[in-house]
Amino acid sequence: MSKFESPTVLSWSYEEMLERGLKFVPSEIKVKGSWSVPEPEIIVEGNRTTILNWKQIITVLNRDEKFLLKYLEHRLGTVGWVLKDRAIFQGNYRRYRISKLINLFAKEYVICDVCGSPHTVLIKEKGAWIKKCQACGAWRVVERI
Repeated sequence: MSKFESPTVLSWSYEEMLERGLKFVPSEIKVKGSWSVPEPEIIVEGNRTTILNWKQIITVLNRDEKFLLKYLEHRLGTVGWVLKDRAIFQGNYRRYRISKLINLFAKEYVICDVCGSPHTVLIKEKGAWIKKCQACGAWRVVERI
């Protein structure tokens, strides 16, 4: 091999390229674990529904609580507010309905459509929200609330 010739990417085996590529993936993304949204703990008092484990849900979803609150308000057609790590909504709603809405939120705004990873971020660009995956790099514009 002359001094001008160097090994090219074409001469690498699949395993060598895979190993090289995996070096650049952050360690917290490499570990495949079971990820799930906790079931909301609901109590209904009169005409108000309270989600007791609001902070736990927000922590797992890794999204701004105002974003999820606005989503639930819109989908339930009511008003809501956060008070001492709890979310309170005007109206009587069953746990099943709120759980279903939170899971729909996770599917639209958290989970990657390509690889299924929850390691995504929301970026606002030119007035649109974009969900970008930190694991595979995929991105898409998400529905506006």
